[in-house]
Amino acid sequence: MEELELLKKDWNKESEEFKEYSENEIDGMMKHKSVSMTKNLLIIGLIEIVLWTFYGYMNGQFPYIRMVLFFAFMTGIIFLFRKMTAGQNSITLMKAILNLRKLVLSYACISLLLAIADSVIHFEHNTKEVMAGFKDGWGRSSSVENLSTDPGIMVPGWGNYLVFGICLLIVFYLLYAIYNRTYGKILKNLRKNYKELSLQEEKAI
Repeated sequence: MEELELLKKDWNKESEEFKEYSENEIDGMMKHKSVSMTKNLLIIGLIEIVLWTFYGYMNGQFPYIRMVLFFAFMTGIIFLFRKMTAGQNSITLMKAILNLRKLVLSYACISLLLAIADSVIHFEHNTKEVMAGFKDGWGRSSSVENLSTDPGIMVPGWGNYLVFGICLLIVFYLLYAIYNRTYGKILKNLRKNYKELSLQEEKAI
């Protein structure tokens, strides 16, 4: 009898695991997933702009272009978030997911390209800044401790450009890896979410 009761319990567990959900329940679950991902985007975007603002403060330049880009991105996210929460069917949700994917991909690409363009445009100046900082940090005697080297007087050689360029490529790779682990992961989840909704819609037809 005890073995029979155990078999019944196992059967009930399997029945619960393979429970069939209605179309409305699936739409609700997909909507909940999409809304959760949108909230994550808002959090990641806020963290990113705080970090870029801190970097701009340390560099003596406020990131105006990034702030404009960020607020445009946030406006789009909030708009799509409201559409997702108000959507009544899977078609509306699918359209919102597609638009959200395009928005995330565009923002990530533009943000990354801005960092690359800024580094290329100010490549020589940044090289001189690094050289001056290195000289102040390592080649300074205690008698001139309070003086700072003017980057404008530095004359970089090919070796300086090469070393700084390699360091810059490493930074770009790390930045790409970070974007891929954050925005890239959300893009994959949105794509998976869209596919699940598409399959459900095909079954309904």
